[in-house]
Order: sequence, then structure tokens, then C-alpha cells
Amino acid sequence: MSFREKSAWITLITLIVLTLFYMTHLPPAWLLDPPHGFLLHVLAIGVAAFVVIEIVAHVIVAIRAPRDAQAPRDERERLIALKATSIAAYVYAFLSLGSVFTVIHLGANENGVFYCVFLSFIFAEILNYTARVVYYRRGV
Repeated sequence: MSFREKSAWITLITLIVLTLFYMTHLPPAWLLDPPHGFLLHVLAIGVAAFVVIEIVAHVIVAIRAPRDAQAPRDERERLIALKATSIAAYVYAFLSLGSVFTVIHLGANENGVFYCVFLSFIFAEILNYTARVVYYRRGV
């Protein structure tokens, strides 16, 4: 398994775990009347945890295989990143526009729209890294 595939696995698992953490801390009816401070603090803790977990995990993987970590991307890895990002971009555009229109019709305020668009971005990134892992496994 290459360093970039391990990196994709690390990011995918971290995103899924922290998204589940974030979603379980959303209060009922967060969309219509979100408590500004609480959700922002949970979001800040999640982002800080994401950064710390990513740095620690990547340092551990890089120490175990330093030559692989310093190798430049080859053509296959660039193609995998391009394909996965293109899929995620379409999903993000669809989800963010769909969530904006849906949330506005539900009567949410600007904070509810922000959190829905943010979750759209997170789901698109989960799909991005899932596609990368699948492409690495398939050998694209």
C-alpha cells in the first residue's frame, strides 16, 4: 500500500468519525434555530481534532516509510486524485445548492444554511476520499 493510499485511508476514517461526532452533538431542530455558540464550539473542536489526528497519523506513516512519503506523485496518483476530485465537485455542487434551497424553504436562518452547506462539503470530501481508496484498490 502506497503512502498516498494510506493517507487517503487516514483522512477518510478521520472524516467519518469526526462527522459522526459532530452529527451526534447537533441539538434537535438545529436547522431552524441553531444555538450559535454551541455548534460553533463543537465545530471548532472537530476541526482542531481533525488537524491533530491528521498530523499525528501522517507523521507516523511517514516515519515508517520515509522514502515512499517523499516520492513525487506519479501519473497514476495524479489521475486518481483528478477523478476523485471531479466526482466530489459535482456532488458538492448538487448538495450545497440543494441544501440551500431546501433549508430556505424550511424557514431556516443564515446559520442553518451555513451548517447545511458545511455538511455538504464534508460529505463531498468523504466521497472524494472513498473514491480515491476505491481507485487505488482497483488499480486505476
